[in-house]
Amino acid sequence: MKRFLGFLAMLCFFLATHAQENTGKRNTILKPLKVGDQVPDLLLASILNNDDHVVHIHDFKGQLLIIDFWATSCGGCIEALRRMDSLARLFNGRLQILPVTAEKSARIKIFQTKNGYLKGWKFRTVTDDTALHALFPHRLLPHEVWIDGGGKVLGFTEATDVNAITIKQVLAGGGLGPKSKKDVLDYNRHKPLLVAGNGGSDTLYRYRSVITGMLPGLPSAMGFSYDSVKHLTVVRATNVSIKRLYALAYKGLTNLAEDQMDLGNRTGLYCYELDLPGTSPGLVRKSIREDLDRFFGVRSEFSGKAFRLLPPSDGNEEGPLTL
Repeated sequence: MKRFLGFLAMLCFFLATHAQENTGKRNTILKPLKVGDQVPDLLLASILNNDDHVVHIHDFKGQLLIIDFWATSCGGCIEALRRMDSLARLFNGRLQILPVTAEKSARIKIFQTKNGYLKGWKFRTVTDDTALHALFPHRLLPHEVWIDGGGKVLGFTEATDVNAITIKQVLAGGGLGPKSKKDVLDYNRHKPLLVAGNGGSDTLYRYRSVITGMLPGLPSAMGFSYDSVKHLTVVRATNVSIKRLYALAYKGLTNLAEDQMDLGNRTGLYCYELDLPGTSPGLVRKSIREDLDRFFGVRSEFSGKAFRLLPPSDGNEEGPLTL
């Protein structure tokens, strides 16, 4: 009896220790890898059409490994799958291409059967993935991760860069060269583009039009300039009246007396900036006029002796905007 109780105690200790180890592995935080980093020997247990075999990353040691992130919603990914398979066969023994998706295994099984482009081709693919997505975060698909025979990250590319020429170059020790794919992971499509670095530097715009209300602390000023680097005509006005704003669009408007203007009770101060490609004065003034008319919801008219803001022309109403 004592021996039996001792055995139970040892068994409970083993099970508790094993559970702690497994829990620790599940809670391990995988940090994103960069070029030159060593890829950990992950166990990839959920693989379709692999004869029920599990795979470790180190099983590919000695071969060039390309991890091909894809999804059933990505047309470019689906089109690339057969080409990837042909390349793997061409460089048999030296190259492995491993498709990886976060989608569930059951969904992929149905997809492989019903997708017309693939015509029932049941290719090998990792499914239900979270670990590789954590190691190689990306936003755009397809996303290709190149790993050398020693298990180090060589780089990240588009699917179009996975071709015989680039593969031969890498296998010959030439590396990926200038090819690099870098997704902007912190872009928020619900926030203004380029503002506070959303999607890139706020210097990357090629055309811009901005209107605000009064901005306290700014001077009252306006004028035209030319950006010779970006080849943009720049119009800026800060804390000016509606009359002065429209004076940017209509030459001679500043000479009108107040009784020659009908602004429809519109008052207040505004700021305006336009960065427009080209230098044509006519195009610049036309663009300013259209910007202001849209913003104030009017149709402006200037005869040379009178200026007025009228209700906008009737447009074709087509209902709410949809894609």
